[in-house]
Amino acid sequence: MDKQQQLDQLFASAKHDPVIQSFEQTRDRFLSSVNHTKVNKSKTPQVITKKWILMLTTVSIISLSLFLFLHKGELNKAPQPTKKTRVDRTITQKKTIPDQPTSKTKTQQPTHQVPTIFLATMQETATEIPFTPEKNTIQGRNGDPNNLRTTSVRPMDEIPYQFPKLTEEEIAITKKKKKAMLKALVKHDKDSYVYIPSGTFDYNGKQVSVQAFYIGIGEVTNFEYRTFLFDLLIQDRKDEFLKAKPDQSAWSKEFKNGSNTYMEYYFSHKAYNDFPVVNVSREGAELYCKWLSQEVRKYVGDEKEAQYNDIRLPLRVEWVKAASNEGKQLPYPWNGQYRRNSDGMYQANFTHDIVKDQVDTTGFSKINYDNSDLTAPSKSFWPNALGLYNMAGNVAEMVYEDQNKTESGTAGGSWRSDGDEIKIYAPDPYKGVTEGKPTIGFRVVSTYLAVPK
Repeated sequence: MDKQQQLDQLFASAKHDPVIQSFEQTRDRFLSSVNHTKVNKSKTPQVITKKWILMLTTVSIISLSLFLFLHKGELNKAPQPTKKTRVDRTITQKKTIPDQPTSKTKTQQPTHQVPTIFLATMQETATEIPFTPEKNTIQGRNGDPNNLRTTSVRPMDEIPYQFPKLTEEEIAITKKKKKAMLKALVKHDKDSYVYIPSGTFDYNGKQVSVQAFYIGIGEVTNFEYRTFLFDLLIQDRKDEFLKAKPDQSAWSKEFKNGSNTYMEYYFSHKAYNDFPVVNVSREGAELYCKWLSQEVRKYVGDEKEAQYNDIRLPLRVEWVKAASNEGKQLPYPWNGQYRRNSDGMYQANFTHDIVKDQVDTTGFSKINYDNSDLTAPSKSFWPNALGLYNMAGNVAEMVYEDQNKTESGTAGGSWRSDGDEIKIYAPDPYKGVTEGKPTIGFRVVSTYLAVPK
C-alpha cells in the first residue's frame, strides 16, 4: 500500500470520530496563544539585543587592548608611507659595497646612490657634488608610496643635471688652493715642476732635438683637479664643468664585478687628495690645461703674461726625454734593467706584491702601496735622476703622438700593467683612447720661454 492510500484511509476514519472539544474552546486557546506571542515579540527581543550589544562591545575593547599591548614594539618599527620611506626602499636595491661589512643592528640611513665629490680640506668639512644621475623612483599603482619601483638609469644627456651650490667657506678654500697652484707655476717651484733643458738625444734609435720645457713633478692630483672643477662653478662655466668632470662609472667598467667603494670615495675623500686623478677624458684634461693657462695670465697681469707659455699635455718625445733622463736611463726611468733596487724593493707601482713603509738613508719616503688594488700618491716611490715621480707605472699618462697634437696616446703603463708594460718604449695599449679610465691620468708641461732682460 502506498502513502497516498494510507492517508485516504486515515481521513475516512477521522470523519466518524466523535468531537472532543467544541469550537469555542478551540478559539479561546488559539487567541490566548496569539496574545502571548505578541508580548514576547514586543519586549524580549529588545532586551536580548541590548545585552548582545553590550557584550560584543566589551569583548571588542578587551581584544583591541590586548592586541595593541602585545604588538606595541612592532608598530613603532613599522615604516610610515612618507617620502623618506620611498628613498629607503629605493636604496635597498643598491648593491652592497665590496669589502665593507654590513651591520645587522645598525639601521641604514638614506644616502646618495651615485658617486659624489667632496671639497677636501684640512678640516672635516665637505661638499657633496653628484657626478652621475640617480635612478628614477616612480610611484606604484594609485600613487601608493609603499609600492615603488626603480627604473634603469637613463643616458646622461636625457637627465637634467643639478649643479651644486658652493658655500662661502668652500669658495674661500678653492680660491686659496687655486692661488697656491698658480704661484707654484709662476715661480716654477721645484716641488711642483722640473726644468728639462733643450738638446738632442737618442729617441728610440733616432737623434731628435727637443726645445726646453717644464714638466710636472708628479701626475695631476684629485685635489688639484677638484679645485679646477670648483673654480669653473664659481665662474659659472657650467658647460666646461660637465665636459671635464670625471666619469666615476668607469670604475665599474674596469672591474667587471663593480667597485662602489672606488666610485664613491676615490675622487671624493680627502684621504685620496694626493693620488692621481683618473677617469678624466682627454677633453677634460685639455680643459684643465686651458684653465690653468688662462688663470696664470690673470695672476701675473698684462705686462708679464707674454712670459708664460700655455700649459698642455706633453708630446711623447718630450715625455720620453724626461722619463729616460735624455736617453741615459733605459728601459726603465731608473738605472739598470731590474725592477727592484739594491734593497730588493720594487721601484714602481705595477702588478706585484711589494714591501710597505720603508725609509731610505736620504729620508725619502718609501711608502709602497699595494698596487694590485689601486694607484699610489703622485709623489711616491723614488724619483728618477731628474726628480720626476712615477714615470713608470701608477697611471698611464696622456701624451700627444705628433707635433700637431692630433693623435692621442699614453706612456709609462699603469698600476694594472705588468713589468714589461711599464717600460719607457713599451707598446701603448691605449693608443687612440680618449675616454676616461681608472688606469689613465696625466701630468702637464709648459714650453720654456726665455725671459728678456
